[in-house]
Amino acid sequence: MEEAPTSSSTLAFSLGIDVGKARLELALRGEEGAVAQTTVSNCPEEHEQLLSWLRDQGARPEKTCVCMESSGGFEKSVALCLHEEGYRVSVVNPRRIKGYASSQLQRTKTDAADAALIARFGWREDLRAWNPPSGAESRLQELTRARQALKKEKTRAQNRRDEAEDEAVCRAHRGLLDEIERQIENLEEEIEEHIEEHPKLSRPCSLLETIPGIGRQTAAIVRAELGSHERFESARQAAAYAGLVPHHHESGTSVRGRPRMSKVGNGRLRRAMYFPAMTALRFNAAVKAFGNRLRERGKEKMVVVGAAMRKLLHICYGVLKSGRPFDPSLHPGA
Repeated sequence: MEEAPTSSSTLAFSLGIDVGKARLELALRGEEGAVAQTTVSNCPEEHEQLLSWLRDQGARPEKTCVCMESSGGFEKSVALCLHEEGYRVSVVNPRRIKGYASSQLQRTKTDAADAALIARFGWREDLRAWNPPSGAESRLQELTRARQALKKEKTRAQNRRDEAEDEAVCRAHRGLLDEIERQIENLEEEIEEHIEEHPKLSRPCSLLETIPGIGRQTAAIVRAELGSHERFESARQAAAYAGLVPHHHESGTSVRGRPRMSKVGNGRLRRAMYFPAMTALRFNAAVKAFGNRLRERGKEKMVVVGAAMRKLLHICYGVLKSGRPFDPSLHPGA
């Protein structure tokens, strides 16, 4: 389970890191404000330079919190390095930082300014600590993300093939599609073998597969992206993490926007629930009854599908938390 937030009163420093593919912009602040800033390379071989700089500033692990944005994976190696050194690291959604920047009326947009802002945000907020996934979990995530990327590339290749008029171009795209499909099949075999080799993956995936609509590959994505159910206190938190909670737009008595899916969260997990939800609306009694009720209330098709995605993820969370297979009797009439 993630550690509880630590009060900033126990801290002497807050380190903000603006993460880029090639470099890290660092900003250190203390109780009185900014302390120091510098830039280091973002590669494991150069992380010792970061640690040396922190030691020179007197920013010991027990007195320093570290805050950085989630940056498409570029933050992983530095987060792991600092975590292993004993620093309390928080990896936050970039939208939180953007919202904080707006609240502070920040107009300067540079890497140095962003790092300073992240340091202030880390000092101000009681953020939950990041814990690295295990080696088995990390590899499962890498495998499932590669498969999802190839699935997207397959769709693009199909579209290009369908648009092509020249036969030679069509043949080229068909050849590319064949190769993509072969690579997807290889990855799916790797995913299945990897899951079977690790009980901490195979047990939850087997439980998820008892849910009508959830197959092995979707189960693998849920386990890889959701991680342990202990990260979340409720099914709603898990759904919020995937960006599947409704976003309401209301103001006074005159503004009544239609609720929409928030889409602020893990897009990979959210997209992975779409086709399983479509299947569950037909073959999962709990989700089907839920969808029928929404249709009777006049809800549009995509609203029903979005709600079904959220319902299905709630069920996934419940199965993982209970450690028991899906039980339809627990969802009478959904």
